[in-house]
Amino acid sequence: MPHTILQQLISFKTVSKDKEEGKRAIELIKKELSNLSLFINEYDSNGFASIVFSTKPTKNPKVILQGHLDVVPGSEKVFIPQIREGRLYGRGAFDMKFAIASYIKLMKDLGKDNLKNYDIAVMITTDEELGGEHGVKHVLNQGYRAKVCVLPDGGENWSFQEGAKGVYHLEVEAKGKSAHGSRPWEGKNALEDLTDFLNVLRSEFVKEPCGDKRHYHNTLNVGKIEGGNAANKIPDSARALIDMRFTPDTKLEDLKKLVKNTQKKYKNITVEELATGNSYRVDKNNRYLKLFMRMVKNKLGIKPEFIFSHGSSDARFFLDKNIPTILLRPTGGNIHAEEEWIDVEDLQRFYRVLKDFVTKTGRINSEPKGA
Repeated sequence: MPHTILQQLISFKTVSKDKEEGKRAIELIKKELSNLSLFINEYDSNGFASIVFSTKPTKNPKVILQGHLDVVPGSEKVFIPQIREGRLYGRGAFDMKFAIASYIKLMKDLGKDNLKNYDIAVMITTDEELGGEHGVKHVLNQGYRAKVCVLPDGGENWSFQEGAKGVYHLEVEAKGKSAHGSRPWEGKNALEDLTDFLNVLRSEFVKEPCGDKRHYHNTLNVGKIEGGNAANKIPDSARALIDMRFTPDTKLEDLKKLVKNTQKKYKNITVEELATGNSYRVDKNNRYLKLFMRMVKNKLGIKPEFIFSHGSSDARFFLDKNIPTILLRPTGGNIHAEEEWIDVEDLQRFYRVLKDFVTKTGRINSEPKGA
């Protein structure tokens, strides 16, 4: 069962910055698949490990099954998997070790003798929560392509993801002049300049509540502000971390221009880009996506719907390479929270649909009807 493998994976504290723990989890997966005579390519970028298991010695398989092992930090208890009332709780249960557990079981179930009839690959990375630059992006840059990628890191409750916002992370720093708090005319308050800059920038974004249930608009979040060390001292430096999200209707260059024009008004403020990620849309008419949707409808009796995501994923790297990508998840919730969970029965149903999809699309010299 996928959930038994998933419990093992949850027990690894694969927080993104713990590169060694990510490698240890990969070693477990290698051991689980060691009897299947798979072709293995391992990669390292800035210490982040990635691995690709494939049934053929190629970087152009028909189907890529992708997942990331890394998770966000949490308390000790979230790395102890628990099953309660039909739900499996634990860090990574839903984001997204359940998918990797499903891939492991799939390869085992297809079996050593049968795998030779397939042209599929499993790609596993360890840095998605930090942006994916050293994971999926690095691996794809080694030349990997496919007819379709299955990436269950988007969508929810059997809804398919139609697209996602892009991300733009910044560090803003203001420099001032220190003085006694009782004599502000002798100094220059860096915190005041910083907050003024942030307020001007924020004015360019929609205010909440916006009245749009989909919240299909650009957003700005100030995640951290720091500066000063005493009430009676004028701070001579201040810093803020900003998270912007933008729809596919906005170009990243437009946001960069907005920031640059705002910065021009403040000679003592500098801006550093920390991370960027493109927004994306999937092709809802793609034949592989439509096949997967029909399977969900016919086998599970669920009418597929599309949702738009406010967060990003490694899907953007596949779509940048024109690789059609399928994003959906079974029932689960509380991503990045203490009570992250996945429905055990729904995980079994996800596995059955995944297996049928790979069986129909991953065979050598075969093209399924309608795909």
